Amino acid sequence: MYRLRIQTRPRYVLRRRRRPWAVLLLFLAALSLAWATVERHPQPRASAHYVTYAKPLMVQPAPRALPDPPFPIPESSGALWVVDSHQLLWDKNPHLVLPLASTTKLMTAYLVLQRLNPEAPVTISPEAAGTGGSEIFMQPGMTFTVRQLLYALLMASANDSAVALAEATSGQVSRFVAEMNATARDWGLTHLRFADPAGLSDQSQGTAWDLSVLAFKDLESPLFRQIVATQRIALPYNPQVYNLNGLLFRDPSVIGLKTGWTNAAGFTVVFAATRQVDGHPVTLLGVLMHGQHGFPSVYRDAEALLNWGFAQVQANAAGTGQSPRA
Repeated sequence: MYRLRIQTRPRYVLRRRRRPWAVLLLFLAALSLAWATVERHPQPRASAHYVTYAKPLMVQPAPRALPDPPFPIPESSGALWVVDSHQLLWDKNPHLVLPLASTTKLMTAYLVLQRLNPEAPVTISPEAAGTGGSEIFMQPGMTFTVRQLLYALLMASANDSAVALAEATSGQVSRFVAEMNATARDWGLTHLRFADPAGLSDQSQGTAWDLSVLAFKDLESPLFRQIVATQRIALPYNPQVYNLNGLLFRDPSVIGLKTGWTNAAGFTVVFAATRQVDGHPVTLLGVLMHGQHGFPSVYRDAEALLNWGFAQVQANAAGTGQSPRA
């Protein structure tokens, strides 16, 4: 009898484990845990006009429940945001990977602003002076401050300034490019990659989403905002430097940010504007990539998109009775 009891107990226990109510309890416990996790990490909700993102969600794919403007946007890719509230108003192929051209300089400026004193002097190397394309015609041995080089970088899109700032920040251009890519990875921007600090290489690539995140980061710097909103300035050896962003001269509400062009990249503009909506200042940030009909055409599309975007913000504020910045 004793041996029989020892043999039957495991069978009895095994039969108890297979009872349906035990499986049901386990299922309910798992369901409760999953529900609690969702409640602690709620997802952004779409409204009739736009989708709101918390800052950590900036690198997540965009929902598609977004309105389209009543006019065509011929550029291959783009996005439009409300800056203060991180609300996405519109997008088009926002994760399409394209060459960045000189919008690469937005990351160059970000790292420089994070690491260098704007008043620090920089002596121009032969490598920097020999970098052509858009330039301010440096000569080896010339001295500029970091601030002056940033004006040249962001206004005149100076490639020689990009190399000089990369060397001043990291000692070598290759090391600086590695830090650019490491920063993109830290932000979770897996499609954003850099081959040089100026954007001359078409291997510097990213998406409209990536450029949006990068612009958000840059706009946190007061000096960056001051530079990209400047129309003209005098720099050493360059008595008159104009901002290449033609939007600044077309629309007084525009406050920047950066243009870029190569044959492969087409015409790209990252832009922002601030206007009053119901007595409150509202800033919109936009990206248009890979235009094929010249900068005047891209500027017209950007202006139309801004006008439509501010109308969307106005309509949403009127519909909810809330401040447009809420």
